[in-house]
Amino acid sequence: MDDAPPPFPDDLATLWYLIRRVATLLDRTGEALFQREIGTSLAQYLVLSVVDAHPGPLNQQAIADRLGLTKGTVSRQIDTAVAAGLMTVRTAEHNRRENLITLTPTGTHLVRQGDAAFEREKAESLPKLPPQEMRTAIRVLTAMNSALDPTATSPVRE
Repeated sequence: MDDAPPPFPDDLATLWYLIRRVATLLDRTGEALFQREIGTSLAQYLVLSVVDAHPGPLNQQAIADRLGLTKGTVSRQIDTAVAAGLMTVRTAEHNRRENLITLTPTGTHLVRQGDAAFEREKAESLPKLPPQEMRTAIRVLTAMNSALDPTATSPVRE
């Protein structure tokens, strides 16, 4: 069986196909990894990781924006995390309709376990690309992201 992608009319179509395929494979692999290693979903781990990476509490909309998810999806993940003792939610002093999210020590520990599992999986499964090639890929995808969504923030560190 030939694993080559089907022929497409141009490079953009080929790139679109490959982006969609790689994103699907990363999601499947991540879901299996986090279920197996830390007993949680990829979505749950991502929400926990965003809160962990931010100094101080975040609101649901900020988490949703960073992950490209809906506020409702993030809200369900937060509810699950609170029930599991991984996060706390408190009402913002400046706006009663806004909730501020923080991790509990258990949530922080789970993120560290997930980070370690991801690092192991990355070392075993993903190609070892030269740093310049990785930066080029990131620049291309960042440019496309910005062109398609001018309000998008850049993930590229200067």
